[in-house]
Amino acid sequence: MTGANIVLAAVVLTGHTALAPAAAFGGMTAVHGRFEPYAVRSRLLAAVGAGLVLCVALGSAAAAAGWGPVPVTVLVAVVAALAKLLTDAVSAGPPGGLIFVFAVATTAVLPVSWAQAGAQIGIAALAAVVAWCVGMVGWLFFREPADKQISWREGLRSAVRLPSHELPRATKVGAGVLAAGLLAHFLDLGHPYWTMIAAAAVLQSTHLNHTLHRTVQRMLGTLAGVVLGGLLLAAHLPTPAKLACIVIALLCGELTVIRNYALAMLFITPLTLLLSSLLTPPDVLGLASDRLLDTVLGALVGLVAAVVRPGRGYHLATA
Repeated sequence: MTGANIVLAAVVLTGHTALAPAAAFGGMTAVHGRFEPYAVRSRLLAAVGAGLVLCVALGSAAAAAGWGPVPVTVLVAVVAALAKLLTDAVSAGPPGGLIFVFAVATTAVLPVSWAQAGAQIGIAALAAVVAWCVGMVGWLFFREPADKQISWREGLRSAVRLPSHELPRATKVGAGVLAAGLLAHFLDLGHPYWTMIAAAAVLQSTHLNHTLHRTVQRMLGTLAGVVLGGLLLAAHLPTPAKLACIVIALLCGELTVIRNYALAMLFITPLTLLLSSLLTPPDVLGLASDRLLDTVLGALVGLVAAVVRPGRGYHLATA
């Protein structure tokens, strides 16, 4: 939603580009609960916003404390598992726990002081509040009955009580993300956190059939997105034009991620590349090739994790 990106636009236009990722993550609160009744949406967006701010805080604290690659990888894997468990337990819907992984993995690799970490947390919180307001503005015009029941407590209890479908899925996501991150560091890839995010992305599905589809869609969408993003980077756009592209890409990604994953990656990949370029002058070819290689590796690791533990509906039937 465009309104949810107000904070992102403000920090970039005022020259505080280092805060752009945190503002973007807070604004992504608005992605969730779009079709829920306002009684449900209110609580869901509040919970998602708080979770995203917490993830920015964890990542920023890890960066400020100077954590090395392995501790950061473990942190991201734990967040990925918990995000999968909780979003499944409350039936949060697409995009599931992915954005939480995106937030903690990205902020954990941005070099910051403790003061800068505090600024990132504050900006993320402000953006989350703005996103909540944008998501709820329709309530002023379309009132709904207040008797909607929200049985989150029962869902959470069921998720952690054995036998549980949610616990094995969460464990699989955590293990896949951990393996992807460690492998990326072992291979000395340029942006290992992209590998972890890709693994988490393909493992948001419930069984192997969906994971296979998401793997193919993520790789094809990323390939097309890398081409588009590389062209935008090579154009050396001025900051206002680059910001406009970021907002458009973010909006298009939000609108398409629920409907077509490959199409969403066509927008999310340039978004990621453009955000990265705001922080450091980009090596266009190197950045684009890193994005493609890291994404393919992470998606394949996620697929292997799904093969090892397929879950329900493991057969490769046509969806």
